[in-house]
Amino acid sequence: MIQQNTADLGRYPQEGSAISIQGESKQALAATVVTSSPAEIWLELARPTSQKLFQEGEGVRIKYWDEEAVVYYWDAKVINITPSGKRHVAISIHDKGVTVQRRKSPRVSVHIPFWFTVIDAADTKLIGERVVDSQTENISVSGLLFKTRLLLQAGDKLEMHLHVPLSHPLNAVGWVVRSNPFEFDGEPLQLVALEFLQMEEEEQCHLLEFLVQYQSDQATVKNGPG
Repeated sequence: MIQQNTADLGRYPQEGSAISIQGESKQALAATVVTSSPAEIWLELARPTSQKLFQEGEGVRIKYWDEEAVVYYWDAKVINITPSGKRHVAISIHDKGVTVQRRKSPRVSVHIPFWFTVIDAADTKLIGERVVDSQTENISVSGLLFKTRLLLQAGDKLEMHLHVPLSHPLNAVGWVVRSNPFEFDGEPLQLVALEFLQMEEEEQCHLLEFLVQYQSDQATVKNGPG
């Protein structure tokens, strides 16, 4: 079930929130809220860029997606840019926003195979790398956890294709919010937490349906027949 209504003013993105920002270029960029107040919100883009991506006065859309499958959208305006114009941007939210409410989304521990391509990375040598044998450690409609040999860093962006059972492959773009090194059988690996930046509405619903059904099936197995 999906409900759309006015966003709660108290749910403006708070300090430390991972959000996406999309301007007139229509490119969704990962960012983190540095400071937040009713007057202005300062964002730090996940990746420094070689070009000025926004102009003062430009209209932008902010999206924040929480763990309960609620997506918050706000239309805003760029009101300040750091002198370098490369990484820090201040915005002013000028509407009440919209929330899209779905059923509460579980985060489940399940191995779903997927492949991904690195489309942006701090280590530019990784851009274009494709890994075809990945699998999730856990997943929700807001993101997933997986292991990889690639030295991914926070802010790196991946294009991914998930092979969810009983569904066509689901396509998504996500960004790395955490990447921690560890060893498995003597092999150095990274444990990567990724948050989805872009996923089509229909595919979000397919993923949510699978997660809810999987959780229900696991509960039935655990508890036995009623």
